[in-house]
Amino acid sequence: MEPLAMTSFTGASGKTYTFAVYPLGATLADFSGVFMFARKPQAVLDMGYSPMFIGHAAELGSHLGTHDRRAAAVGQGADCLCVHPADDAERAAIASDLLQSHPTPCN
Repeated sequence: MEPLAMTSFTGASGKTYTFAVYPLGATLADFSGVFMFARKPQAVLDMGYSPMFIGHAAELGSHLGTHDRRAAAVGQGADCLCVHPADDAERAAIASDLLQSHPTPCN
Protein backbone atom coordinates (compact mmCIF):
# COMPACT_ATOMS: atom_id res chain seq x y z
CA MET A 1 0.00 0.00 0.00
CA GLU A 2 1.29 3.45 -0.89
CA PRO A 3 1.36 6.04 1.88
CA LEU A 4 -1.08 8.96 1.82
CA ALA A 5 1.71 11.39 2.70
CA MET A 6 5.09 11.72 4.35
CA THR A 7 5.73 13.74 7.50
CA SER A 8 8.51 14.18 10.01
CA PHE A 9 8.82 14.47 13.76
CA THR A 10 11.82 15.77 15.71
CA GLY A 11 12.87 14.05 18.90
CA ALA A 12 14.24 15.62 22.07
CA SER A 13 17.74 14.86 20.76
CA GLY A 14 17.14 17.18 17.80
CA LYS A 15 17.15 14.28 15.34
CA THR A 16 14.35 14.30 12.75
CA TYR A 17 12.58 11.08 11.76
CA THR A 18 10.54 10.68 8.57
CA PHE A 19 7.25 8.80 8.79
CA ALA A 20 4.92 7.44 6.10
CA VAL A 21 1.26 8.26 6.78
CA TYR A 22 -1.42 5.61 6.19
CA PRO A 23 -5.16 5.31 6.88
CA LEU A 24 -5.75 4.06 10.42
CA GLY A 25 -7.09 0.72 9.16
CA ALA A 26 -4.26 0.08 6.69
CA THR A 27 -2.89 -3.44 6.39
CA LEU A 28 0.90 -3.36 6.46
CA ALA A 29 3.55 -6.03 6.03
CA ASP A 30 5.49 -7.17 9.06
CA PHE A 31 8.62 -5.09 9.59
CA SER A 32 10.40 -3.55 12.55
CA GLY A 33 9.70 0.08 13.31
CA VAL A 34 8.21 2.94 15.26
CA PHE A 35 4.55 3.89 14.86
CA MET A 36 2.12 6.56 15.93
CA PHE A 37 -1.63 6.59 16.09
CA ALA A 38 -2.05 10.24 15.09
CA ARG A 39 -4.54 12.94 14.15
CA LYS A 40 -4.32 14.60 10.76
CA PRO A 41 -3.93 18.38 10.61
CA GLN A 42 -7.31 19.90 11.54
CA ALA A 43 -7.12 23.32 9.90
CA VAL A 44 -5.76 24.78 6.70
CA LEU A 45 -2.85 26.42 8.52
CA ASP A 46 -2.20 23.41 10.80
CA MET A 47 0.58 21.61 8.93
CA GLY A 48 1.44 18.99 11.54
CA TYR A 49 0.18 15.60 12.58
CA SER A 50 -0.57 15.20 16.31
CA PRO A 51 0.56 11.93 17.91
CA MET A 52 -1.96 10.34 20.26
CA PHE A 53 0.21 7.27 20.96
CA ILE A 54 3.84 6.45 20.11
CA GLY A 55 5.08 2.87 20.14
CA HIS A 56 7.38 0.39 18.45
CA ALA A 57 7.21 -3.23 17.41
CA ALA A 58 9.31 -5.92 15.75
CA GLU A 59 6.39 -6.93 13.51
CA LEU A 60 4.26 -3.86 12.85
CA GLY A 61 1.77 -5.50 10.49
CA SER A 62 0.74 -8.13 13.05
CA HIS A 63 0.93 -5.77 16.00
CA LEU A 64 -1.09 -2.74 14.87
CA GLY A 65 -4.49 -4.27 14.24
CA THR A 66 -4.79 -5.60 17.78
CA HIS A 67 -2.86 -2.96 19.71
CA ASP A 68 -4.41 -2.35 23.14
CA ARG A 69 -4.00 1.47 22.96
CA ARG A 70 -5.59 1.88 19.53
CA ALA A 71 -9.13 2.41 20.84
CA ALA A 72 -7.92 4.98 23.37
CA ALA A 73 -6.02 6.83 20.63
CA VAL A 74 -9.09 6.84 18.38
CA GLY A 75 -11.07 8.21 21.32
CA GLN A 76 -8.56 11.08 21.46
CA GLY A 77 -9.01 11.82 17.74
CA ALA A 78 -6.47 9.53 16.03
CA ASP A 79 -7.46 9.05 12.41
CA CYS A 80 -4.22 7.91 10.76
CA LEU A 81 -1.15 5.77 11.27
CA CYS A 82 2.41 7.11 10.96
CA VAL A 83 5.20 4.55 10.45
CA HIS A 84 9.00 4.82 10.53
CA PRO A 85 11.00 1.65 9.71
CA ALA A 86 13.77 1.02 12.25
CA ASP A 87 15.76 -2.06 13.17
CA ASP A 88 15.39 -3.82 16.49
CA ALA A 89 18.51 -2.16 17.91
CA GLU A 90 17.22 1.40 17.39
CA ARG A 91 13.42 1.39 17.48
CA ALA A 92 13.02 1.63 21.27
CA ALA A 93 15.50 4.53 21.43
CA ILE A 94 13.68 6.37 18.62
CA ALA A 95 10.29 5.92 20.33
CA SER A 96 11.76 7.19 23.61
CA ASP A 97 13.36 10.20 21.88
CA LEU A 98 10.04 11.12 20.27
CA LEU A 99 8.04 10.65 23.49
CA GLN A 100 10.33 13.10 25.27
CA SER A 101 9.43 15.85 22.80
CA HIS A 102 5.84 14.87 21.86
CA PRO A 103 3.68 14.24 24.93
CA THR A 104 0.77 12.00 23.97
CA PRO A 105 -2.53 11.45 25.77
CA CYS A 106 -2.38 7.66 25.40
CA ASN A 107 1.18 6.63 26.37
